[in-house]
Amino acid sequence: MQKTKGFGLFSVIIIIVITSIVSGITTGVIMLNSGTSNRQDEILKDENLREFIGVYKTLLEKYYDKIDKEGMLNAAEEGMLNFLGDKYTTYLDNSEYEELIDDLAATYNGVGISILGNVISKVTPDSPASKAGAMVGDIILKVNGIDVTSLNGKSISSLVKDDKSKSISLEVKRGEEYISLEMEKADLVNISIAYNVIPETTIGYLSITKFSEKLGDQVKDALKEMESEGITSLIIDVRDDVGGYLQAAEDVASLFIEEGKILYSLESSVAHQDFKDATKEKRDYPIVILTNEETASAAEILTAALKESYGNATTLGVKTYGKGKVQQVAELSSGDSVKYTTARWLTPKGTCIDGIGIMPDYEVQITDVNSDEQLNAAIDLLK
Repeated sequence: MQKTKGFGLFSVIIIIVITSIVSGITTGVIMLNSGTSNRQDEILKDENLREFIGVYKTLLEKYYDKIDKEGMLNAAEEGMLNFLGDKYTTYLDNSEYEELIDDLAATYNGVGISILGNVISKVTPDSPASKAGAMVGDIILKVNGIDVTSLNGKSISSLVKDDKSKSISLEVKRGEEYISLEMEKADLVNISIAYNVIPETTIGYLSITKFSEKLGDQVKDALKEMESEGITSLIIDVRDDVGGYLQAAEDVASLFIEEGKILYSLESSVAHQDFKDATKEKRDYPIVILTNEETASAAEILTAALKESYGNATTLGVKTYGKGKVQQVAELSSGDSVKYTTARWLTPKGTCIDGIGIMPDYEVQITDVNSDEQLNAAIDLLK
């Protein structure tokens, strides 16, 4: 697996909440931040660390029973993280680390399906699964002959991903019919958006599902296509979007906001830094941003940037999650990782929304599961 490259020191935002994401694991991003050898030497001279090592040495030499050294040290590491009282500073095992990165990569190796429970919830167009005849609603019974009826979507996805063979065989139930689907794994583009011009209007609709590595390019292409069709306003839907790369949020915001205006700020224990739009590209048509309680992290950065620096953006829906902290991940020698908070981010006007969220300009609740009242209200607002 290739680790993320090319992002600045604070180019990461991670959100850890229970969401409706198919895999059941929330999005996030990782960037390694290795210390210098001088800093390591300084830490090794710390009296507190020497005392810790003394306790460890005493237990190994004098404790009456056998000790699981790895388990004891893991418990010590988790104890340090828990002591901070920061729910975003946590331990990640290697599989969680890889899943977070792979979910936001520009491409991924797979067959092109999303799974909810053991049911196919999405089939990527022109993917191996699509070409093999997989359909939304198919119930997955077996993967390469292995019974998966008792597994959840995450476990089934991992089984497909981790299978070393290039070909995948799925046995599915469609209605009363049992079907075998044969497909070859392929490198697929990770599409993070859906878009269209709303029929009988000049309103564009752009849904962002996650702030992945190439989101900026995907949004730029979508805007050009919709603008060529004559849109005069835009709805940006970040409902249920729990975040991703901070750089992706910056890239998308820069497509709209005027050069020199603040996109967001970062505040750490040692510095405050404003991040401004450095591009010539901008737009000025009206925008409505759809938000809900699971709009979080990088999605909130984009929402706040457009709301406060664009000049012609309105928010509609319900209050966002309120994830206003930045994390990085340091890889440990075991292959596992520590995710830790390095800063908090501020809106262009200097507000920290952590634990608070962003209140919409127009609060609209969903009261009818058969009608998207928030989207309908946004359309009415732009007509």
